[in-house]
Amino acid sequence: MWSFAELSLEDIVVLMIGDKVIHLPVVDSTNNFLRDNHERFTHGTVVIANLQTRGRGRNNREWFSPEGGLWFSILFKPRKPLKPTFFTKVASLAVHQVLNKIGVQNKIKWPNDIYVSGKKLCGILTETIYEGERPKIVICGIGMNVNNEITKDIADKAISLSQITGRNHDLNGLLKMVINKMNQIVKKYYTKPEALTRVWKERLMHREGEQIKFLLNGVTATGRLIKIEDDFIVVELENRQLRISSLEVVVS
Repeated sequence: MWSFAELSLEDIVVLMIGDKVIHLPVVDSTNNFLRDNHERFTHGTVVIANLQTRGRGRNNREWFSPEGGLWFSILFKPRKPLKPTFFTKVASLAVHQVLNKIGVQNKIKWPNDIYVSGKKLCGILTETIYEGERPKIVICGIGMNVNNEITKDIADKAISLSQITGRNHDLNGLLKMVINKMNQIVKKYYTKPEALTRVWKERLMHREGEQIKFLLNGVTATGRLIKIEDDFIVVELENRQLRISSLEVVVS
């Protein structure tokens, strides 16, 4: 379905993201659908839904997923022992670059959300099933507010692509752009994930060495960002170092 540059047979087996696309009118969650049916599908299968009835983000937070948004998940069956966060970085960089290409300046909020003007445009949820200590499958779900209405109760923290650009967008065209970009990124960094991490860090909203706002015992505090890891960041506050989760980082 998608076009590829010249690849070896081994690369094609590794990279074939989007060779099979399943379109569902309604589903509880595209991530759930792939998790429950992963044995039926090959690596790179994409499931897209018009709407999700139980869309979710990290820590099972509800993700409002009405018609007009871009809700899809990708099934990975890695042949090499890559960390699941590799695929999160691929997805976030792909969305980031596609949005830049269409003229929408954006930042990645560590570790996986896309923000525009201080509001969340896109969320990414990566889930893994292990076989022993090795990832058997990795499912990467991407939810982007595109043409869907942003309700009043979340208008202070969420934004849609149509709001930003003043026009509606072709969901299939947008999906194709993201998938093609993901293929390019995987091809480039599959054998050098550490280089992907460096590029990903350069696109983050908060950088190492900068001041960052975060919640400490429910109160907003400000400290210096010392280190960014895949699953936590280290912040220095009053000569002590704290490990902070993504849910504690305040967008400013």
